[in-house]
Amino acid sequence: MPNVKLITERLIDEVVEGIRQSDSIYILTSFLMRSGVQLLAPFLKEAFERGAEVKVCAGDYLFVTHPDALENLLHIHDSIEVRLFKSNGKSFHPKAYLFGGEKGDNFFIVGSSNLSRSALTTGVEWNISLKEEFEPVTYAEAFDQFSKIFEHELTLFSYALTNIPVPLASWNTTPFSHRSKDFVSCFAHIKLSH
Repeated sequence: MPNVKLITERLIDEVVEGIRQSDSIYILTSFLMRSGVQLLAPFLKEAFERGAEVKVCAGDYLFVTHPDALENLLHIHDSIEVRLFKSNGKSFHPKAYLFGGEKGDNFFIVGSSNLSRSALTTGVEWNISLKEEFEPVTYAEAFDQFSKIFEHELTLFSYALTNIPVPLASWNTTPFSHRSKDFVSCFAHIKLSH
């Protein structure tokens, strides 16, 4: 892979390569869809089997993140760390995939692709991949910024996400105009932990 690469199709190939070679896999996305989780689940399971650390942070911005996707992520492995950033109506629109470890070839991808099947496979998306060896300061800053969001006071912890009271199966049939109310009620009982 070149030091800097524009990726306009099949981001999945780059993401899977990163998952397979990395000890640390961090995903930050504004929207998390069940289709994207299903696509990455087998590769994330393999990563856990070899001892990798996986952290995923999605947002509630515009109430697009699917509760089933959050739940499916939590079932991939007991050690996965999943968090939900409560935007409180403020724009939360990052899309970043960060890969690191002892083996070298560390890189991150930032661009337009949320964690959905369409965004990772067939959608019209633009992403840039950047290798650590080419720009170590920017690479370190990307990991630092991920950590700040992941540990932010508005970020709900994964153990809190496991107690969602609203039946997740009904989410697909809920009209978008009513999702905000339903989405908020899914998480209203959860107290933020620091």
